[in-house]
Amino acid sequence: MNRMKFGLLLACVVGLVSMGISLIGAEVVKATGGEQFCGACHEMQPMVEAYRHDIHGGNNRVGFKAECADCHLPHDNTFNYLLKKATSGLNDVYKVTLTDTSQIDWLGKRERREEFVYDSGCLSCHQGLLEKTVASNPKSLEMHGHYQKMQQNGETLQCVSCHLTIGHNGELRSRLNETQPEYKFQHDRLMQEAARAK
Repeated sequence: MNRMKFGLLLACVVGLVSMGISLIGAEVVKATGGEQFCGACHEMQPMVEAYRHDIHGGNNRVGFKAECADCHLPHDNTFNYLLKKATSGLNDVYKVTLTDTSQIDWLGKRERREEFVYDSGCLSCHQGLLEKTVASNPKSLEMHGHYQKMQQNGETLQCVSCHLTIGHNGELRSRLNETQPEYKFQHDRLMQEAARAK
């Protein structure tokens, strides 16, 4: 076999192997981005149940379902998406295997929702939303205009700053209270603050 044929054969083999690895990688990324995967840990069950009753969880007239990764990962570029997916995944594995997950203040985390939901995810599905000039609710046009002005001025405002319960329906708070009553965390926080003050 001459060098030209060998080089061509080698390039084909390398190309096929690379394509196979890419396809497997893409399938792994997709398979680990939805409720079946994310809800496998019992800690996430309240979030999954509330999501299933939300408009984004398929409770809408067309049955559309957003995946967890659609909201909870950045969609500004592929590198950021994969980096955040990897770091979040490693953090989740660490928390589930090496910490007491019953001590996670999920209600407190809801107050910091801007850290866990990305506008780029919202806007990748709701394309053209900010350019609309007609809406059944004219107030939404005014509010989305305000959002755009704040973004242009570098001020922090995110979709979930106003859409407080989006993605998990209004029932997430009550579902979290079933397993982690708010009064317990408020009591624990007060006790910790009192101990620090001494």
